[in-house]
Amino acid sequence: MIGKSSGEWGCCGGCFLCCGCSLVTGPVVIERNRRLTYAQYAGLVLVGLFNPVLTSGRSLVAASGLKTVRRLTGGGRVSLGSFSEASSVFEPRRLEGIAAQLRTKWHRQRGRRLPRGKLGDVPDTLVERLIAIDGTVFTALPKLAADSDRLRQWRLHVALDVTDRTVHSARLSEEPSSPGDSEPTQAAAMIREHPTPGLYLLDRGYRSVRLLNSVHEAGGDYITRLNRNDGRVVNNDSMNLNKPSAAAREIGIVADEWIEFGGSRKASSNHPIRRITVIPPADRPSAARQGRPRTDQTGRDELILATTLIDQPAERIVAMYEQRWQIELFFRFLKHTLGCRTLISAKTAGVEIQLYCAIIASLLLALATGRSLTLREHEMVCHYFSGWANEQELLQTLEKPPP
Repeated sequence: MIGKSSGEWGCCGGCFLCCGCSLVTGPVVIERNRRLTYAQYAGLVLVGLFNPVLTSGRSLVAASGLKTVRRLTGGGRVSLGSFSEASSVFEPRRLEGIAAQLRTKWHRQRGRRLPRGKLGDVPDTLVERLIAIDGTVFTALPKLAADSDRLRQWRLHVALDVTDRTVHSARLSEEPSSPGDSEPTQAAAMIREHPTPGLYLLDRGYRSVRLLNSVHEAGGDYITRLNRNDGRVVNNDSMNLNKPSAAAREIGIVADEWIEFGGSRKASSNHPIRRITVIPPADRPSAARQGRPRTDQTGRDELILATTLIDQPAERIVAMYEQRWQIELFFRFLKHTLGCRTLISAKTAGVEIQLYCAIIASLLLALATGRSLTLREHEMVCHYFSGWANEQELLQTLEKPPP
């Protein structure tokens, strides 16, 4: 929402404090007569997300004594010992309340100006249901993980609203994952948290028949990518599929058929599944070419999709699935723009707190600007909070249409 006053722009710190005082109560770390509350600790992490100079726990501790930082975080100077101990004392999931409040506020604000016709002829009722689910790995710096006999890594699992790139839910698991923390298991847990059934966009790592069955049983829909040999073609006399239209052939759709997924000694699908095969023309961007190259998927750039949407044209389904790339853009924003490639803790709880704060920061930015920011716009916000840019210069940058 362009036109914020300097006081309103302070919401990126002040709003967090107000929520923190009411929701983030609990243990206090005390060392040498210095108290560190959860709100102050999380506030310091949040300040670091808006200042690219603060890239480590030590830099946050050093900045904690600055007058402006003390005002924003609501506490005094922090000692390195109490800051390090905090991640073992504070419960990360208590930050969910703050994120939920901000998400609710954003949805109310967004509802007044939701764009229409975002995906051409794809009905808005379908576009508004799109939720992308995926994960990304974070690695601790070697010096942080020096006390461990292995490289410390964590996977952040996210369910993202692709229409506005805000997080519905998120979970963190250690890598390598155990069977109880696999990608399909984490996805199923996040799907259960949604109040209304969504239309889920899934990558190949989530092609679990149990997950797909659970989505269908909950009243949701999905579009997921498959490997080349997944599924067996079956006849479905009760529902006939039309041959690919001219528009479908133009984007490379070569097959549209019914399949059965799973079977043999594994569970099998309990609902009709439609498989769409796309071999995109060389001059057309495609989701088949997104992401990292896979050694087990050589050859043609095939995009093989499975979906429960039985009454939509194949070209619409491909157009919706290509919106899954929004979650990759969000991960890029999280790591490269907010700086979460550098972790400030080698403890799981500390990493989880940092990533919750990053999600809170992204929601605060969306509330303040009314949209997702480009890298240059985020840099200007950081310049503003650092004192290098004034309010007028910030507003001039945000009022320019994104490139």
